[in-house]
Amino acid sequence: MNVLFTGATGYSGRGMVEILSAHHIVRGADVVYKSSACSEMLAADITDYETCRALVKGMDAMVLCHMAPNPDGYKLPGPAFDVNVKGTANLYHAAAEVGLKTVVLISSCGVLTNPQSPTTDAEVGVGPYRYGDGLYCLSKVMQEGIARHYFVQFGIATAVLRPSWIVYDGELISKYGEKIERYYSSLIDPRDIGRAVVAALSLPSLKLESFNIGQDDLTADLTSAKTRLRWSPQHRFESLPRVNDGN
Repeated sequence: MNVLFTGATGYSGRGMVEILSAHHIVRGADVVYKSSACSEMLAADITDYETCRALVKGMDAMVLCHMAPNPDGYKLPGPAFDVNVKGTANLYHAAAEVGLKTVVLISSCGVLTNPQSPTTDAEVGVGPYRYGDGLYCLSKVMQEGIARHYFVQFGIATAVLRPSWIVYDGELISKYGEKIERYYSSLIDPRDIGRAVVAALSLPSLKLESFNIGQDDLTADLTSAKTRLRWSPQHRFESLPRVNDGN
């Protein structure tokens, strides 16, 4: 399958692409060109619609992992919404033009009203959603609304993956340069998200579905990831000390 992957050389994207490229032909796109595991890598501004039209040409599916730069990209609405919202809408609309019908959207557990509750979930584009927690989470809620719109109007199926705290097991350095000193159930390795992406792309009857992604002891409901995707994390962060404080 020919797959477009946006945000391919970002902190999270590079690990996902490493896994995805072993299964599919990947066209990577990011705002700045860097070498990657992708078969083809392009520097691209997804806020430009004509660029998005060129990116989706010849693709069978797309994985949307682009993000405004964090944290500076979320201080004002402009950068956050230009990349996360406008860029996402551009790509979905360009996909609709060419008849592309399969998308994996990397969202966040941060959209859930209570990520610590095993009974909390949100229907894609409907909610209930968590509001008042910054522009990043708001932009993710809006991305899910875009996914619903293009599913209803154009039949574009989307698997919405909702990971929590993305950190590489082994490196244990966050995207902000912070060293992780202890285990948290919210930790998830990008390569495990990549495995969930591969599983989602292989679903024969994907519609508009969401999957919370995390460690087995994460309190968010992981049932759909385990049963529908047949997914569980391989990177367990076993080198980190466990502290019995509910985290």
